[in-house]
Amino acid sequence: MELTVHIGGFGQMFGVPNRVVDQYLKLATPSQLKILLYILRHSDQPIDTQEIANALSISEELIEEALMFWEQTDLFQKPEFSEKTATKKTAKSASTTIKSSTQVATLAGSKHGELSPAEIATALEKSDDLKMLFRMSEQQMGRPLRHVEQKALVWMHDYNNIGSDIILTVLLYCKSIDKCSVSYAESIVTAWWNEGIQTLAQVNEAINEMERRRSFTGHIRKAFEMHRNPTPKQQEFIDQWREKNIPIELITYAYEKTIEGADKLSFPYLNTILMRWMDAGYRTRTDVDTKDRPPAGGAESKKAINQKKVPESENAQAYKSFIFNIDE
Repeated sequence: MELTVHIGGFGQMFGVPNRVVDQYLKLATPSQLKILLYILRHSDQPIDTQEIANALSISEELIEEALMFWEQTDLFQKPEFSEKTATKKTAKSASTTIKSSTQVATLAGSKHGELSPAEIATALEKSDDLKMLFRMSEQQMGRPLRHVEQKALVWMHDYNNIGSDIILTVLLYCKSIDKCSVSYAESIVTAWWNEGIQTLAQVNEAINEMERRRSFTGHIRKAFEMHRNPTPKQQEFIDQWREKNIPIELITYAYEKTIEGADKLSFPYLNTILMRWMDAGYRTRTDVDTKDRPPAGGAESKKAINQKKVPESENAQAYKSFIFNIDE
């Protein structure tokens, strides 16, 4: 399809710096570009986030994020601080004034939270591997990367020297568990890196271990009819059972015994039953049914004692007769 520019249909025009297309077009999200055009069109007016939200049907949260993105480029500068502006500024101002400028802003430092769009653009120009990481990450996310996500990827890749294959592998795992988030992937990668998990093979093994843990926990939740994730303390018990390679069949039977004895799900109570069975060498329901004897003094034996009828002696019967007929 061919298009011819029709100058007569332009009407009044406003300028868009070449740098927007040359340097920031590939970094900015669609909403950030829309907001930039709106700001440039109304460059002689204070910017009101609510006004932009109404005009573009974009949430104020995304508008605030876009303003932070463009503030860090060399296209804009924040207004100089003064007592007059200080009295008007609130903790979370509903209006943010940004003035257009041709001055080049000072590049931020190399800390995670201070990477500017200009620094990110420079990093992309220097590394084809980083470009690939951005492109593949966007494919996995199903949308353009936000600025905070771009910063996280550059920080992991360039400053911590974590390979793109590792980052993408973890991001794909996060997607598989419905937590497709760069920040979540970064938290996992960072924790593993500090633990010495720093090769792709080690990362894959760690993911396999997490999958085994999730699968085991899923079986437990289903067997226990739990409609929520286990608490951290409950998860400790579950992890212990998995590490001891206790069969799900035995855990399920212990759950049934727990409900019968305690009339509710109690992980400590259930764990006590399981540990006794494991110490005795039981591995199946049949083992328990044919070999298990309740421990002396245990809850089950006390219950049995309370339910058992003990015959009274002749002396006890005579004593009761004497007490009941004492006034006769």
